Amino acid sequence: MENGSLPGRLCSRRHLFYLLYITLFLLPLHPMAFYVTLVPLVLGWLINFKTMKEVSFRRPPLWQPGAVFLVCAILSGFVSLDTGFSLMNWAFQPLMYAALYLLVFNMLETKKEKETALYAFLAGALVTAAYGFFQYADAKDMAEDMAAQSWVDPERFPLLRRRMYSTLENPNLFGAYLLMIISLLTPFFLRERGKRQTAFGILLLVFVLCLALTYSRGAWVSLAAIVLGLTLFYDKRFGFLFLLIPVILFFYHGQITERFLSLFSGEDTSVGLRFALWESTEAMIEEHPLLGIGWGTYFLAYPDYNFFIQDEHVLIFHAHDMYLNMLAEVGIPGGIAFLSAFFAQGSLAYRVYRKGKDSFEKSLGLGGILLVMAIAVISVGDHVLFSRSVSFCFWSLSALCISGLVPEKENNNR
Repeated sequence: MENGSLPGRLCSRRHLFYLLYITLFLLPLHPMAFYVTLVPLVLGWLINFKTMKEVSFRRPPLWQPGAVFLVCAILSGFVSLDTGFSLMNWAFQPLMYAALYLLVFNMLETKKEKETALYAFLAGALVTAAYGFFQYADAKDMAEDMAAQSWVDPERFPLLRRRMYSTLENPNLFGAYLLMIISLLTPFFLRERGKRQTAFGILLLVFVLCLALTYSRGAWVSLAAIVLGLTLFYDKRFGFLFLLIPVILFFYHGQITERFLSLFSGEDTSVGLRFALWESTEAMIEEHPLLGIGWGTYFLAYPDYNFFIQDEHVLIFHAHDMYLNMLAEVGIPGGIAFLSAFFAQGSLAYRVYRKGKDSFEKSLGLGGILLVMAIAVISVGDHVLFSRSVSFCFWSLSALCISGLVPEKENNNR
């Protein structure tokens, strides 16, 4: 294929970068819209790699668990209650997560390219925040959404009539997305100086305010995991922030305090539901230990394990726990492989943080550590990676954070 031809120009390295940045920007804005640029990006990269040779490929470190998970996930589809759905879901979710992860890791080589990707992520986050505030201001529609989606127990929280969710479908998913952006942004705010630090600080305040308005208790607890990460890996003085929690709870008695304290009471229906779902999920794992119930088909299998709701018309899409959900859907080997790949991102980010060649690389590394810690905590009570947008953001952000790493064999050959 000639570079001067129309297909050649469309698959050129420059146009692939445009598609990549637009994809990263679109990820949180709609659960399907980003496929419009992602699919051409993947195809264009493959064409360029095979014919024009402008792009190269290198395997990321610790890639093996992810590969094992992909194999286990597709095999689980053949034992699911709907093989066609399971395999289609696999093709458009885990396979595409891996494709975008590899593209981000391979394409972003220079500091300028990585900075542009960072700004694309932040631009998308800023749009979601702006829409969230616009949405939150409409009290009537917000109250109707709360009632229709059952996002809060009206008897337990009669004064809580609004929860921000923006473009992420529900408040808990928006909270998880905000945690990822806050994880990435915080190290840059701490390390930058001058106007950039001021700009990052303003953005950080906006995103933290949005996080508060989600009223997502799991996200609030996970924000504490970010503070813990900063205490352990950046500056022990961040530990003093934990002293503010009892002070705030003592002096402030609004809905945020009520919502947070409800975590420690036995009266909350959503907490009780989670315990029931976990019991059902443990039964799935016991009965399907090798290949699981089938990738993406928790909602189809759940009625046979419905020990709590006893209503066949209620759809439960996931276990509200990432760890149990993965073991249930793809079996114990596949679940362990997924969790290994997940936590490997934190290990690789730590390597970048310790060995980064400049402040920018170190900020990416610290952001990757905080990212994994935050999602690991929120995923105990909610399977947020069930969401396409959240998963694509997690894996692409993880790839950005470790993009400075070179596999040991490749490094030794230089």
